[in-house]
Amino acid sequence: MKEIELKFEIATKDIHDLKIFLNQWVNCDQAEFESSSKIQNNIHELKLFNTYYDTQDYYLRSNGCGLRIRGTQDKLNKQFEITVKHGNKAVAGLHERSEYNANLPDDHLDLTLLPSSAFPKDCNIENLQKMLHPIFSTHFDRQTWLISFANSEIEVALDQGEIISNEKSKSIQEVELEIKQGNKHDLINFAIELSRFNLHLFSQSKASRGYRLLKNAPVNRAPFSLQFKHDLSSLLNFWQQNEEYALENNDLAFYQQLLIQINEILANHDIAHESEFKQWQQAMTNINSVYDFAYSPINTVLKLQLIAWLNKE
Repeated sequence: MKEIELKFEIATKDIHDLKIFLNQWVNCDQAEFESSSKIQNNIHELKLFNTYYDTQDYYLRSNGCGLRIRGTQDKLNKQFEITVKHGNKAVAGLHERSEYNANLPDDHLDLTLLPSSAFPKDCNIENLQKMLHPIFSTHFDRQTWLISFANSEIEVALDQGEIISNEKSKSIQEVELEIKQGNKHDLINFAIELSRFNLHLFSQSKASRGYRLLKNAPVNRAPFSLQFKHDLSSLLNFWQQNEEYALENNDLAFYQQLLIQINEILANHDIAHESEFKQWQQAMTNINSVYDFAYSPINTVLKLQLIAWLNKE
């Protein structure tokens, strides 16, 4: 199965209004043709307990794979699932990857339930099973809304919790938009609708943050390249990584210089004539806070527009 989703961070102060908006959307959009019980089935609250596995030398990570066992608990029961994800293609906060899932009777690891295609080529699954051990965990509350938008069904998930590794923790406070049925065009346009709640596009999966916490590795700066003048996909990833660096280090001077570089490149593209870019240009001349600008709708909408142009279907 192919997973396509947009990831965002969200501030605590904006969560309440986002929830009201999504509740109203689900109810208003479907009240005309669905019973109230069905509407409630499109809003769920879950507790998720995830344990990630790898070998001592990080064999899975080095081969672009992530492996977890997830326990999902609702009001009625608890279920377990094993998942492998790999082949991650990411542009800013848009993630596309292959995902393989199988139900488990309990929380014990069993790789034989997954197809061989879920693992790296020529992997000896029996040997891998023996070498795997837990490396970090994530625990969070998830609230989901199934949204009908244009020609698509989009699941919006609000996750609040923490990543835990080596007696250290990192908070999780994010919003994920995933295509259940439909296309990337609708996904991006609905994300633009939600940008009013100060969502910040986020390139780091929970697994990648878990590995960083495990290794005590910071977010690094990405180097500038003249290639970005001709490759907007690489420019977006450069922008995203350095914005996350600036946020983590609250480095306003570095962030202002980053935006000057972005502006100089985008001013020579077709986007220079778009109103979203002109508004962004005007706003970037008076930045007093990395956080305020990075999370602003003006900044998020421009990046989403760029992602849309790179993903025309």
